[in-house]
Amino acid sequence: MNRLLSAATLRTGLLMVAGLAFFAFLFGPVYWMVITSLMTESEMLTVPPHFFPHEPTVRNYKTILGLGDPEYLKLAQNRAPAVFDIAPALVNSLVTAVSVALINLFVATPAAYAFARLNVRAGLPLLMSYLAIRMVPPIMIVVPLFLVMRNLDLIDTRMSLILVYCFFTLPFSIWILQSYFKAMPVELEESALIDGCSRWQSVRYILLPLARPGLTCVLILSFMSCWSEFLFAVVFSKTAASKTLTVVAASFADTAAIQFDYVMTAGVLTALPPFILALFFQRYIVGGLAAGAVKG
Repeated sequence: MNRLLSAATLRTGLLMVAGLAFFAFLFGPVYWMVITSLMTESEMLTVPPHFFPHEPTVRNYKTILGLGDPEYLKLAQNRAPAVFDIAPALVNSLVTAVSVALINLFVATPAAYAFARLNVRAGLPLLMSYLAIRMVPPIMIVVPLFLVMRNLDLIDTRMSLILVYCFFTLPFSIWILQSYFKAMPVELEESALIDGCSRWQSVRYILLPLARPGLTCVLILSFMSCWSEFLFAVVFSKTAASKTLTVVAASFADTAAIQFDYVMTAGVLTALPPFILALFFQRYIVGGLAAGAVKG
């Protein structure tokens, strides 16, 4: 009996150690990024390094947002010329991601409803072809898309990024929503039609309120996939007029030196919106993905 207890205790202890090690592996870099963004340059370069800032400061955040002491802002610009591109890049990322999320919602919803409720000819092959588009590696088509955008005179504009991101996110959004609509009882809509509602009214007042978790899932996933995208953003954007946050954050690392304090600060700003969305809307994300995976 004592041997069994000892073996169980040892197994539990090993699992706890493994769990802690895995937790440190996952969240250690995130923690280091956050505390480095709260350090001054001199404290960041201290040897040996310490794992908590002795004098936490938000000066790095004020600097990259163009706030704070003008003299220090001038010194920061001399050290990292791209530091004042962060604020416009933040706006570009926000406008692009929100636009793509809304387009996904308004385009994918009627398309998914048509596949789920209407007798669409060759519906399954069309859905599979849409999903196949999502599986194409972006690096394979970045050059053809660049040529298309150049011919349309859309290089270095937000519109080029919005169009490309919609091209990749819409198939997945349609797939999720059509699975969600299929899981809903069709009798609810039939009852509304019998009571005198039109098809549009039955969708608006019956189906869409019930599909709120799926619609929220599409919004959040579309936003997150565009917010953190780098490949197309770095290829299609040339100036601060269209550069996104990920592109400007990468520009702090050049061949001469790496501005770790600004890199970490920009990294925190980049990671914060997806983290907040996942934290507060994880129930909708899991519900929408589960509906598409289990009931589709």
